[in-house]
Amino acid sequence: MPERQEVFSGGSVPEEGQVRAFLQAFYRWYEGAGRPVQQCSRSRVLLVCLLVRVAGLRLGEALAVDDTADIDGSGGLLHVRGKWERVVPLPRTGLKKILELCEAPCNVRERGRLCRLDQGYVRRIFTLRAKEAGLCGMNPTDIRNFREQELLRQGVPLPTVELFLGRGGGWKLGGRETEQLCDAFRLWEDSRQTGRHNIVSGRPVLVRKGEFSSLVDIVASSGIAFAVRCSTRTLARMKIPELREVCVSVRSLQVQLLPERAEEENCFCARIVDILRSGDEARVMVRLEKGGHEFCAVLSGERAAALGAEGKKAVWVFIRPEDFTFCPPPVLPA
Repeated sequence: MPERQEVFSGGSVPEEGQVRAFLQAFYRWYEGAGRPVQQCSRSRVLLVCLLVRVAGLRLGEALAVDDTADIDGSGGLLHVRGKWERVVPLPRTGLKKILELCEAPCNVRERGRLCRLDQGYVRRIFTLRAKEAGLCGMNPTDIRNFREQELLRQGVPLPTVELFLGRGGGWKLGGRETEQLCDAFRLWEDSRQTGRHNIVSGRPVLVRKGEFSSLVDIVASSGIAFAVRCSTRTLARMKIPELREVCVSVRSLQVQLLPERAEEENCFCARIVDILRSGDEARVMVRLEKGGHEFCAVLSGERAAALGAEGKKAVWVFIRPEDFTFCPPPVLPA
C-alpha cells in the first residue's frame, strides 16, 4: 500500500499528489494482469481513464471514442463525439501512452471498440483504484475537474479551457485556441523533460538596464511580478523589452522554502500542496497564495524536517532573480 495521501472523498477538485497516487494505483493494477484476456480488459479501462485525464472528457464521451477513427496520431488530435462534439489537441506524452494501449498486441481483436465499456463497471474500477491509493473516492468527474484547474494554472485562458472541455455553447476550438493549448502542452512537457518544473509566463517590464546585467519584472496574468536578472547582452539579443510575453523557468534545486519571510525580491507566501519523500530527499510542491502559481522544490531530508514540511503548511518561497532563465521559444500566442 502506498503512503497514504490526504483523504479525498470525491465531489471536489483533487490535489496533484492525489491524482498521481490514483494513476500509479491504476498502472500497478494494469501491469499486474496475467492472461492476454485480462491484459486486454485492464488496458481498455486504463485507456478510458487516460482519455478522461489527458483530454478532460466526460465519461460518456470517453466511452464513445472509436480508437481506430477518432484518434489522429499524426496530427495529435482527438475527435470527441456526442452532444458536445469537438476536435481537441492532445499533448505528446499523453497521446503516446494512448496509442501504445490501442496498438498493444492483446487488443488487436477489439480495435474500434476498445472504449465501449459499461459505465458502472468503469466507475467501480475507479473506486477500487482510489481505495488502493489511500483515497476515499475518485470518479471521472473529479479527474475532469482537476484537468480544468491544471490547464488554468498552466496559463491557458478560461474561454479556451471551456471550449476544450466542451462547454462552449456550440462554439468550437479555433486556430488561436488550439495554438494556446498546444503551447501550454509543449511548455509543460519541456519543463518535465529538462528537469525545470517551474515555468512562469508574463509581460516583461524593464526595471533597470546596466552595463553588464539588467533587471526585468515578468508580470503574470494574475498580476504578480517575478524579478528576473539577466545579462544585458541577453536582454538585447532576445529583444526582451519588445516582446509581449516571455517565459522564464527555475530549477527545483534553486527554489528555496523558508519558515519566515525574507526581505528580498521574489519572496512569496505559499502553502505546501504535495510532498514526495525518497531516501534523504523530499520533493515539495507549493502553491503561491496570490496568483496560484505552483513551484517544485527539492530539499534534503534534514532541511525538510527542519522546515516541518507537511501538507497545507504555510511557507515562504524565495527565488533569486539570477536563478531564473528565459525559456525558448520566448513568445506565446497573443
